[in-house]
This record gives sequence, C-alpha cells and structure tokens, in this order.
Amino acid sequence: MEFRLLGPVEVRDKGSVVPIAAGKERALLALLLLHSNRTVTRERIIDDLWGDAAPSSARKMVQVYVSQLRKTLPGDLSIETRGRGYALVLDPRSLDAARFERLLAEGARARREGNPELAFTVFGRALALWRGRAYGEFGYEE
Repeated sequence: MEFRLLGPVEVRDKGSVVPIAAGKERALLALLLLHSNRTVTRERIIDDLWGDAAPSSARKMVQVYVSQLRKTLPGDLSIETRGRGYALVLDPRSLDAARFERLLAEGARARREGNPELAFTVFGRALALWRGRAYGEFGYEE
C-alpha cells in the first residue's frame, strides 16, 4: 500500500487508487498521514477540520469520519483509538513524504562525500515524488 501527500492526497493499493471521499473525511486522512504512528487528539482534529466554526456535533462527526475511513481503507491498515485521539499505524516507507525526506538525506550525504553525480540522481528521485502542491486541495496557502 502506498500513501501520497506530495500533491493531491492519494491512497494506492496493489497499483489501484482507493477512492477516498472528498471534504472532511479526506482532510482527516491527510492529517492522520501527516502525523502517522502518532496520536492526534480529537481536539486537534476538530480544530484542524473546522477551526472556530466547529459545530456542536463535531466530536460525533469525527467518530463517523474515522469509521468511514476504517471501512474504506484496506483491511491491513489500522486506525487505532488511543485515549483521547486516533493514530494511523503504517510503515513509514509507504508514505511518499517520508521517502522524500530519506532521499533528501541520502542526496545530501552523497554531496558531502564528494559524489555530485549520485547526489544529482538521488535529488532527482526525491523531486519526482512530487505530483503537485501538497495539501492544495484543502485550501492551505503559504
């Protein structure tokens, strides 16, 4: 399974795109992927999904979104309930953003060791992971 954040949020399973609903459910997935293997509190989720405009039903809606993601994502993926929040448990190698960071470190190491050709190749592989603006679909502006 592969998770992509470096462009529009995308989940791929065995080469096929797993359809993820638009809107808050998709934003929740992005948030959990961004903080993969760490607990994201319900309060943080509500704040990130709605900000100051959170409805009184926000806590219940988060539970519904998590439930829908659990049904949508392949069975070997786990969204754990942890205390006052949730954690998406996954192998970091399956996340493009983590691969990007590893390739940047590898390219920097090659450059420091005096191997500019390898550094160029590795940096190129890192840049090739990008498919567009990260989180652009959620209206985040820089």
